Amino acid sequence: MRGYKAFDKEWKCKDKQYTLGKTTTFKGKLEMCKSGIHFCENPLDVLMYYPPDSKFAKVVAAKVSDDKKEDSKRVCSKIKLTAELKLSAII
Repeated sequence: MRGYKAFDKEWKCKDKQYTLGKTTTFKGKLEMCKSGIHFCENPLDVLMYYPPDSKFAKVVAAKVSDDKKEDSKRVCSKIKLTAELKLSAII
């Protein structure tokens, strides 16, 4: 599933380091807003979780839970950052 994810200036999210072009996996139970790797299907939804001066990326997520928030936030156990996006591309 394709989606979007935001990070701090060092490509970290919740103290976990991510790298463009690499796949990150999570082992354990997936639980929305509590555990797993979170991303959004709609690029604008990432702005509800991170400020506009964040880093943004297009992602490909695998092993995605059926859980979904009111917005397009999803949780998965495997994600690959495929491209960095500028804020203007998100908007």
